[in-house]
Amino acid sequence: MFRFGDSRGVLVVGRARRGIREPLAPRVVRRLPQVAAGLATLVLLGSAVGAEARVSAEPVLLAVPAQAPEVTRQQSAVLDAARSAVQGARVHNAAEARAAEQRAAEKKAEEKAAEKKAAEKKAAAKEAAEKKAAAEAAERTRQQRASRDTARTALSPSQLGAEAGTRWTTVDLNARAEPDAGSTLLQVLDAGESMTVTERTSDGWRQIELDGRAAWVAGKYLTDEEPRERQTGGSGAGSGGVSGGSCPSGSGVEAGLQPNAIAVHRAICAAFPSITSYGGQRADSVPGHPEGRAIDAMIPGYSSSSGNALGWEVAEYVRANAGRLGVTEVIFDQKIWTTQRAGEGWRSMGNRGSDTANHRDHVHVTTR
Repeated sequence: MFRFGDSRGVLVVGRARRGIREPLAPRVVRRLPQVAAGLATLVLLGSAVGAEARVSAEPVLLAVPAQAPEVTRQQSAVLDAARSAVQGARVHNAAEARAAEQRAAEKKAEEKAAEKKAAEKKAAAKEAAEKKAAAEAAERTRQQRASRDTARTALSPSQLGAEAGTRWTTVDLNARAEPDAGSTLLQVLDAGESMTVTERTSDGWRQIELDGRAAWVAGKYLTDEEPRERQTGGSGAGSGGVSGGSCPSGSGVEAGLQPNAIAVHRAICAAFPSITSYGGQRADSVPGHPEGRAIDAMIPGYSSSSGNALGWEVAEYVRANAGRLGVTEVIFDQKIWTTQRAGEGWRSMGNRGSDTANHRDHVHVTTR
């Protein structure tokens, strides 16, 4: 019981109310979400207590509700704690949500990476399989070709293969008995001459039909395009005409010469009348002249530029008409050309000493 007094007496106010509890323990704060619904009730009760304290209008009773501010502070603390707990829960939940999203994104990225790796592995396996298949196909093709080549090699070079069309020579070309540069020379074919080829080949050689029998020529000097018709008339120094008339140099030069050598003598004599000196059959350590198959056209003023130019004009003229004249070799100015290696053009020769030995003063021609 509380007693309040002054000079007029003592006023007894009813039984004192129970004191406000101390601040809630931390365990209660942790469970605030469960008691949040009761906070409003506490607020209402506090308001009611404050109202009850104002029942008496006596001044002496005004000190009774002195505990109300303490109640308000306690309530505010509880509300602040509740708000903090709710806010913390929200922050925690948001963090958990972000973490979950990040984990989901990482998982999705890992799945995509795994899918990409699997796709790359599959593509690599496919590429490897394709390469293996291509290599196996190439090996089968190689074995088939080797088998065909073996079968062809087993045939005699003189055996004609099946016809495979028509070809034309691009240069004067040697036709040999076998696919070998050292085999027997059967005939020199004129440039532009047509022939029947067979399906047989061997190391760059192509088999042709020559007068009903097998012959071999260098395949790189054949073409499947028919050349334009070559001119055969005239008596000029071009490749289109060869004269067969006698020469002013007389029969003395032609004595002992073979028909092809005589033809060369008369052709040069007619095309180049400025050349009047020739060498024919004579004793020599080199084949050609002793047998009457070679002739020398002596070039006037050979050491001058005009003389050298004349010599080259003669040499090129004979080379261009080699097929018609039966020529197998031309030598001038330390250079040599042969029908056997016609595709190589003019080839250099070693220095033999004198101008005559180096064929600078004359054009040497060897025939079949």
